[in-house]
Amino acid sequence: MASITEYSRFQLEASKLGRTVVFQVTVYERKERNKVRLYAETECFDPLHYMIQFIIRDADDMGGVIERFRVQLQHRGFNPVCYRLKKDNGAWAEWQAIAAA
Repeated sequence: MASITEYSRFQLEASKLGRTVVFQVTVYERKERNKVRLYAETECFDPLHYMIQFIIRDADDMGGVIERFRVQLQHRGFNPVCYRLKKDNGAWAEWQAIAAA
C-alpha cells in the first residue's frame, strides 16, 4: 500500500497579460515499495479560462517538479520569473530566478 505525505512547498511567480501571479504549490511524496515519487498540484483563476489546474505526477526530485511546472505554465501563456522553497523551519528561502528555456 502506498503512503502519501507532504514533502515540501514552493512559491513560483509568473506573469501573464501584465498580471503577476504567485502560485503556492504543495508537493507530496508517495512511497511505494522501494520507489519514491513526487506529485504536486495547484490552481489559479484566469479571466479567460476561469480556473486552470496544474498537476505534476511522477517527478524524481524537486528540480523535476519545478521544471515540469515551468513547462506547463509556458504552455498556458505564463512567463515564469522566479521561485522560492519553504525551509524546514517554516520560513521562505530567497527568491531564485528561473532560467529561460
